Amino acid sequence: MPDDRDRDHDRADGTGRTAVRAGVRPSVRTLRPAPGPARGREAGFAAAPDAVRHHEFQPAPALPEGPRPPWGGSLIGLDIADMDFPAHPLATAAAQTRARTGTMRYTLASESLRDRVAEWYADRHAWQVRRDAVLLLPFGVKTALRLALETCADLTRPVVVCTPVYGGILKVVRAAGADLRTVALTADAGRRHVLDPSALDHVFRTTGARTLVLCSPHNPVGRVWRAEELAGLAQAAHRAGALVLSDEVHSDLVHPGHRHVPWGTAATDRNWIVLHSAGKTFNTSGLQTCFAVTGTPEHRTELLKALGSWGYYEGSYFGDAVAESLLSPSTHAWLDARVARLARLGAAARAALAGLPVPFHSSAPEAGFLLWIDARALLGPCTEADLAAWIHRRTGVRMLDGSRFGGPPGMLRLNYATCPNLLAEALRRLTEFTRALQGVAAR
Repeated sequence: MPDDRDRDHDRADGTGRTAVRAGVRPSVRTLRPAPGPARGREAGFAAAPDAVRHHEFQPAPALPEGPRPPWGGSLIGLDIADMDFPAHPLATAAAQTRARTGTMRYTLASESLRDRVAEWYADRHAWQVRRDAVLLLPFGVKTALRLALETCADLTRPVVVCTPVYGGILKVVRAAGADLRTVALTADAGRRHVLDPSALDHVFRTTGARTLVLCSPHNPVGRVWRAEELAGLAQAAHRAGALVLSDEVHSDLVHPGHRHVPWGTAATDRNWIVLHSAGKTFNTSGLQTCFAVTGTPEHRTELLKALGSWGYYEGSYFGDAVAESLLSPSTHAWLDARVARLARLGAAARAALAGLPVPFHSSAPEAGFLLWIDARALLGPCTEADLAAWIHRRTGVRMLDGSRFGGPPGMLRLNYATCPNLLAEALRRLTEFTRALQGVAAR
């Protein structure tokens, strides 16, 4: 159940994206909002009732063919990995200040932003980064990964990725023309996934792979890799002479009790590139900017040269201004409060999903705002290849199917970074749906 800290944080946030408010009676006590009418701006959401994450799901007429769903009201999108909470107020202020200059011209990369990136890593992650190792990129991390693959990786040899993993990584590796080789993460009895350095070592030796794409912290399983796990991985990569491209966009959203270890501090050599962004941290992903920290000057030079050949300049007119305002000591307390809030929401959502008539079990997330859900009990009655689409049509609740992440059938990814009202309504629909399934045994 949200406490005063969540409500105070909402008031500080201001107005965010719209969500269903009217007529929602939560069926799960742990996610019930405070009594009284919907709070609109006070709760950090606008009051429009029918625009729930509207850009993230197909409208009802475009749903797959089949019987129309028994539910009423809006569709609920718990799929795309961004938050329904507002960005830090400094983000809006910085964009408005830049816009008021009256010019939107080409710009040089911000040298002061390089300093901010280095200071942020030192303050938040105890990593001493040289400012001249920072490359400011005018697009998102997926495009940056493609740039790094085509520029610095040996694509005549296979590229290794641990699965399940964010589907964008798989798409980018394939689009770069690489021979993708996957290594399955192993799960313990508590559904907690772990890295297996010996399996990676085996793949490097048997395939001749010379590139590893790492997701750290991990999307979708929510792991924050421990230092000893990364040490074993670093040794395997070093023995193979492999370039490591580490996607660390969730690294500022590590839940209390865990600590992110940047790849640059775990690696045993300098053959790596770390990719990060303020987008996930402060919910500004729509700006499509990010930065790279390079292990060697040669990597930075190669990336910068390739960037020009793609028709880009280093830096972003609006993105640099916003990132520079956010990567600051003044946002630390705000970010700590948001991460604590995500941890509380995640624990409540996880417990509620496990209490469904057909339980949806998941491991405890250690970072971010995503749950990797085991819904394999539904594979029996499911009549479609895409379990998430099947549930979506019958409940109006949209999640992502595990097949998008290279995961086994019956897995789902759910984004819980939304208001308790909306989560509770989604759970009410899932409760009614699973209760109506006859003869389904919980796994």
